[in-house]
Amino acid sequence: MTDTTQVLTFSLGEEEYCVPIDYVAEIVGNKQIQSVPNTEGHIEGVTDLRGETTTIVDPSKLLSVETEELATDGGSARKWIIILDADSLDTESLTGWLVSGVREVTAVLDDSVDMENTADSDYIRGLVKGDATDNFTLWLDPHELTA
Repeated sequence: MTDTTQVLTFSLGEEEYCVPIDYVAEIVGNKQIQSVPNTEGHIEGVTDLRGETTTIVDPSKLLSVETEELATDGGSARKWIIILDADSLDTESLTGWLVSGVREVTAVLDDSVDMENTADSDYIRGLVKGDATDNFTLWLDPHELTA
């Protein structure tokens, strides 16, 4: 019997990505993000999530992905943020990923993930081939993208 993993699929620009659902605490939209001076380039800033300061990371900057729709217009542009589970990441504070869109939760057969062709990227765990298309979904490593 082949094991499966539930993953959340989402987009950064035109590209499809996924992360195991075990790492996802919730998905929020339309949050005001406050920039923080002197932080690394992939840190968009922080937001208040029910009284808890949450660091917002833009994974597209780490992955060198073009994402025009993530351009901010004074903080009022619509954005989706995937809030990652602090316990799963073994961190003390919440972290969120700024993404273009959120697709769905799907089951991925573990033996269908190509872990060999990841271009030596620390951020990519593997490639998941789409069922009816020649498109791939990139399986991201949440530990590396939030480190």
